[in-house]
Amino acid sequence: MKISRAAIRLPFIMSAALFLTGCLAPETINADITTEGYDYTLRVESTVADPRAVMAAAEGRLTEQDDEGARRMAANDADMPGFERFEYVGEGRFELVVNHAGTLEADRGVGFPNTRGGLRNDNYLRLERLDDGTIEISSPEIPAQNLAQHEELPFEPAGTVRITPAPTDRVLDHNADRSPAMLDRAYVWNVDSWEDRIFIKIVPQGQ
Repeated sequence: MKISRAAIRLPFIMSAALFLTGCLAPETINADITTEGYDYTLRVESTVADPRAVMAAAEGRLTEQDDEGARRMAANDADMPGFERFEYVGEGRFELVVNHAGTLEADRGVGFPNTRGGLRNDNYLRLERLDDGTIEISSPEIPAQNLAQHEELPFEPAGTVRITPAPTDRVLDHNADRSPAMLDRAYVWNVDSWEDRIFIKIVPQGQ
C-alpha cells in the first residue's frame, strides 16, 4: 500500500551542544538502512548544511570566526555513535559519514544525524519502535504553508534512501518511489525536493 508524499520539516537539530544558533539539513544524502526484527544498520554519506550559514556565505557575510566556531563544534560532536567522519568543509557545510547499528528500544528512536536518539523532530531520518510493536522509518512532515520558507534556501536536498527489511519482516505501508524487484529487495526513495518524504512501516517477524 502506498501513501501520499508530503513535505519535510526544518530545523533538524543535531544536539544541544551543536549549533545553538542554527540547525542542519541534508544537501546531499545517500542512505542505506536494513532491518531484521528490531535490529538495524544505518549507513549514510551526506553533506549537511546550516541553512543560515549557507545563506550568509552566499551573501558574503560569513566570517573566519564563524568558520572556526563551526570547526570547533564539529569536533565536539565527532564522537557521536557511528560517526566515521564529521568535518566542516566551509560555507556552512559539513561532510558526514555514519555507520551505525543497534537494536530499537521501545519509546526511544534513533536516526540521522542525531544517532544518540531523542525527540521525534531532531532527525531527518528517524527509526522508531512504536507502541504496537511495528517499526516506522520516516522523515518529518511540515505544514504545506511552510514549504515556501524551505524553497527560499539556496539549496535543495538530493540523493537516494534505500531501506531493506529482512525477508521475514512484513511491510504494511510505504511511499517509496521503487518497490523491491526480483534481485533487489530494497525500497528506494529518490530525494530531490523539500516536498519529498520518506515513510515505511514494518511488522517485524513474530509481531
